[in-house]
Amino acid sequence: MNVPTRETDPSPHGTAKLSDVEIGFVRFFVHLAMQLNLARSVGEIFGYLFASPEPRTFDQVVDALEISKGSASQGLKFLGKISAVSIVYVPGDRRSYYQAEGSMRKVFGDAFRETVRPQLESNRHYLHEIEQLTEAAGDMTPEMGEHYRTRLSSLRGWNDKALMLLPLLDKLFSLPAPLFPFNLFGAKPPEPVDGESPEASS
Repeated sequence: MNVPTRETDPSPHGTAKLSDVEIGFVRFFVHLAMQLNLARSVGEIFGYLFASPEPRTFDQVVDALEISKGSASQGLKFLGKISAVSIVYVPGDRRSYYQAEGSMRKVFGDAFRETVRPQLESNRHYLHEIEQLTEAAGDMTPEMGEHYRTRLSSLRGWNDKALMLLPLLDKLFSLPAPLFPFNLFGAKPPEPVDGESPEASS
């Protein structure tokens, strides 16, 4: 899948048609999208839909954010792929309406699997290429060859461990916040003291 990549400017494209609160939501998700190496427009679209009390049409997204139809189409397609945005049917209206997923655990869990896992898996190709280049280099001293092999081993070990951690992270994202980290390790959360709510003790 083609993942939209981020741009250098973290500011929203257009803000004239958004309220101050909507701008705040959009900026938050633009910043978050950049941390995940995604396009600015992906954060803008999700932030706008997340802040909206009702589903929005494609044209409303384009008009409110002042982005191109191409960026809106690509961003909505990606957000739909990771289940961050869904299409809502409105009786009597043939247009497609979009609404944001309200559960951040679901959004980040799916986004993590769609963005991080493919990157880690593709790293194996580059590591294999480095190994072949090291073995094929004829003008390399034994010391330099050993240095490269040590560095390569370190990279491969880190990449493999990161891939092994993904199932654990999937489980983390599926846990209700008050129960983490207890359920993650098979333990029970502490009992609340008398007169204290479970939320206050977590």
